[in-house]
Amino acid sequence: MEGAQTTPARGSLKRKLDPGFQGQNKHRKVLVVGDQMSKEVQSSTKPCSNHWDYEVFLSFRGADTRKNFTDHLYSALMRTGIRTFCDDNELPRGENISKELINAIHGSRTSLVIFSKDYASSSWCLDELVQILHCKSTMNHIFIPIFYHVNPSDMRKQTGNFAETFDRLEGRFQEDMERVQRWRAAFTEAADCSGFDLQSDANGFEARFIEKIVEQVLYKLNPICLDVVEHPVGIDFHVEEMKTLLQLGTSTTTKLLIMGMYGMGGIGKTTLAKAVYNNICNGFEGSSCLLNVREVSEKSNGLIQLQEQLLFDILKVKILSIGNVDKGISLIKQRLHRKSVLIVLDDVDQLDQIYALATDGEWFFGPGSRVIITTRDEHLLVKLGVNYSYKVEKMNHSDSLQLFSWHAFNMPHPEDDFWEISIAAVDYAGGLPLALEVLGSDLRGRSITKWKTTLEKFRKSPDAQIQEILGISFKSLDHTTREVFLDIACFFIGVNIEYVFKILEECGFFPDIAINILVQKSLVKIDNTNLSMHDLIRDMGREIVRQESRHPGMRSRLWSHEDVLKVLKNHMGSEVVEGLSLNLPIHDQDQVISLESEAFANMKNLRLLQIKGVKNLKLQGCIEHLSKELRWICWHSCPLRFLPPRLHLDNLVVLDMQYSKIKQVWTLENNVLSKLKVLNLSFCEDLTKSPNFLQVPNLEELILEGCYKLVDIQGFENLAFTKVVSLEGCLEQEEEIDFVKSLLELQWPFMIERRQIYLYGDEIPNWFSHKRTGSSISFHIPSLSDQDRVIKGLVFGVVCRNKDSLQAWHGEISVVFHNKTKGHRQVIHQLFYYKPIGSLNHLVLLQVGLGGGSKIPYGQEMTNGEEIEVSFEFECSQALEYVGVKECGIHLIIQREEEAGSMVMYSEKKKKMMEDDLMQDTPVTKLTRHRPHNWPKVWKYDGIVPFVSYIERNTSTFALLHSLG
Repeated sequence: MEGAQTTPARGSLKRKLDPGFQGQNKHRKVLVVGDQMSKEVQSSTKPCSNHWDYEVFLSFRGADTRKNFTDHLYSALMRTGIRTFCDDNELPRGENISKELINAIHGSRTSLVIFSKDYASSSWCLDELVQILHCKSTMNHIFIPIFYHVNPSDMRKQTGNFAETFDRLEGRFQEDMERVQRWRAAFTEAADCSGFDLQSDANGFEARFIEKIVEQVLYKLNPICLDVVEHPVGIDFHVEEMKTLLQLGTSTTTKLLIMGMYGMGGIGKTTLAKAVYNNICNGFEGSSCLLNVREVSEKSNGLIQLQEQLLFDILKVKILSIGNVDKGISLIKQRLHRKSVLIVLDDVDQLDQIYALATDGEWFFGPGSRVIITTRDEHLLVKLGVNYSYKVEKMNHSDSLQLFSWHAFNMPHPEDDFWEISIAAVDYAGGLPLALEVLGSDLRGRSITKWKTTLEKFRKSPDAQIQEILGISFKSLDHTTREVFLDIACFFIGVNIEYVFKILEECGFFPDIAINILVQKSLVKIDNTNLSMHDLIRDMGREIVRQESRHPGMRSRLWSHEDVLKVLKNHMGSEVVEGLSLNLPIHDQDQVISLESEAFANMKNLRLLQIKGVKNLKLQGCIEHLSKELRWICWHSCPLRFLPPRLHLDNLVVLDMQYSKIKQVWTLENNVLSKLKVLNLSFCEDLTKSPNFLQVPNLEELILEGCYKLVDIQGFENLAFTKVVSLEGCLEQEEEIDFVKSLLELQWPFMIERRQIYLYGDEIPNWFSHKRTGSSISFHIPSLSDQDRVIKGLVFGVVCRNKDSLQAWHGEISVVFHNKTKGHRQVIHQLFYYKPIGSLNHLVLLQVGLGGGSKIPYGQEMTNGEEIEVSFEFECSQALEYVGVKECGIHLIIQREEEAGSMVMYSEKKKKMMEDDLMQDTPVTKLTRHRPHNWPKVWKYDGIVPFVSYIERNTSTFALLHSLG
């Protein structure tokens, strides 16, 4: 079926096409597999369609595999719900088999071809193969070869048994040698495609082999789509334009093609790239969308992280640590040079980023691949030499009005009384999607009078000045919300929202209210519990700070490393400075930075201090010059062995000293840091002694991950108030479990509703009341013979499987709580929050009280003998085939009623004990441990090295440990 010459549907597309492309014919033929079949095939085969009759077409040699491997594979596909065509089951008697088979191939989304030793001896099978490969090249048909007891190399070269087979075919078809040559070419092409080999992929085990095939088919049929936008106005037209430029389903389909997209910030390049990706990713052997390339590449090992993500996205297997960019380039070329892949590189601003991910003069990917690059710099695409450049233009007036209306009125058009003024607002926005979204959200719910006042302010600013448009929204905020916005824009983009809440709340900013307002006005977004902000809005906020003064030392916030170093080296700081972040770029992190602590002396109102990416800091003088107003100290790789005793930490809320040289955090004697809520000492490899936790009575989060030399944990009984404890790799596994059990046994204040503890681990502790493999568990409430003993809480335990996961991701676990005896059933959404590091399995424990704010239903009503079923449901940003609940458990916390006394009595008792321990020489409760001096940095839980963990105390003041029952 020859197609007529195709011309662009709209004039804008013509201008984007090169002259050579406009005259190309688009052919969509049905390949003729024999002269005698040509008329039948051309008249009866189905046209290409996105509405598939089948999801999988099975091609196989019946005599070889029909009653064994093929039958098992077919059954597995059907059990999984995959609509599969298999000739035995699908062809009615009396119909022309050849026509039905070809229609079945064209009506299938995917073909699985089972190459067995006698596959090539069947001309029928070979004709099927030719048809399948033709559909693969012309209609985005997915082709997956399965090498069943055959060597792909023998197929490619047609040696061994295949040499004899093709010799016989040439003898049988002497009159049609062209047909034999097509078979040979198809055999070679199929052997070069990525597929499954029984020996190399499953070591000959067919059950596991079939499981892998079904997993891959499911992934191909149901790829994880990217979130685009809530209101995709006008996107479909641009997607179709892009698809035309990408030349899918044409004679150039088998060629590698590079597409560049450029335009100003906020114009919608990323949105369009993600929409195109979702639309066409099914037609490739693999796909990867790397977002925010510029931002990620600026981080330490950022390019390596992107290389690992690219390989993982396409290969679906974990690549061991790449180590350096050059090795990553070699791996990408080696693994992907024959694959037809779709790659999106979003927000690129340097050629080095593309060279590390896609080309070093020659592109890394196989024939038929498509690479889409988005950037703000058109010249970068020219230097790169892309096949086509696509400029993302401003929205037209009609689409602008519709997008604006969705945000201003929650419908596709203005309300009756607002048409005229809405058109005026859209004109002021100038067709920029981000400005339309922000302006619409800002005007939503206001009266016409308020609209007129707001738009009058816009008239004073040029329509093309997007910063000014966004600045109008900023000026509408009250003072407190402005301060929160500027803090986020300068310091907290990409940071967990709860973490930021804790800091800004102590600054007196009411961040819960402020951030809610900022989200409503589309100035801030929350992505996976992290704060995010569009680059234009971020730059607008930072420009507002720059306008405060010509002199950096007289500005409220400093985030540029050039400005920070200038201010500190020249002692230019002032009382105006409230926040300072020194974060060196990657290429400068090894340089020696020499500073004097007196440079901070004049910054008496400094609230926020961050020092990151400074590996060689030489700090001279007394650090006591730091402000008494500090709420946040984030000082990574700090060279100090301990914090000076006269450092003012009374107002400190967060102390984050990851990867530092700290051996002991502080040597405070009588001080109590009552405002400290987060203490992060992760990967402080020299830390041997913890702070005395009696001095931090309100600590909510304790992170000691990777502190493998820690041998002395002081005042741990005060952690009864702590909500999150992270101990991954901190202690040897048995010691971790002992410590956690002791922690859970502490008398638990009723004001703390829940506590979550993170560990590395593969199984639920043995002391749990109930545990089992899988994601659900049933148990009976025990008989409490002593009437004064009550169930005061539960401990949920979950082992989270984290298989072959390279990407950063997060997960949430909901709990289905079912009282089978009473018939009560309730889903407790997002009871757990889980963000793993690396690919190790994690043990997550969640302690909750019963009733009240703990969310556990019917807690106080549970009685003897009732049957309870608890199920854990995993929701995450990663594919569920790689993560999930491996094992679960429930433990009942049983106490005597007198042990659960009032909080007032407990607080007074605790206060008195703190005073006694801080003023006397009596040692506090602590966990100590003996370990070899040469304990390795790699944590192994094999139990080979014996340790002793115990609780030691010279007095009985803290008799707070109670049996869990």
